[in-house]
Amino acid sequence: MKVLEAKVVENRRETPESEPDRLSDTWLVEAKLEQDVLGWENMRVEVQTSEIGAEILETSMGSAKEFTVRTRGQSQVKKGDTMHVALREGSG
Repeated sequence: MKVLEAKVVENRRETPESEPDRLSDTWLVEAKLEQDVLGWENMRVEVQTSEIGAEILETSMGSAKEFTVRTRGQSQVKKGDTMHVALREGSG
């Protein structure tokens, strides 16, 4: 397991029609890690609910440095905020 800091790039409402579950009141928190992660395709991102301030539905890596957290309800984090992220080997 590796713990890194990440900076929030965006916190925006998700369009329910864009997802198969069509849940209303879902938000996307997009963040950038402090460094590139080798083997990011096989990493699972873990963020503490207490740091996000909303129920986490799923997380996903988008590149070696970027990831997205999908939440139910608006998260308390804002653009520019820093949070801690645990990266573990495994799919997700």
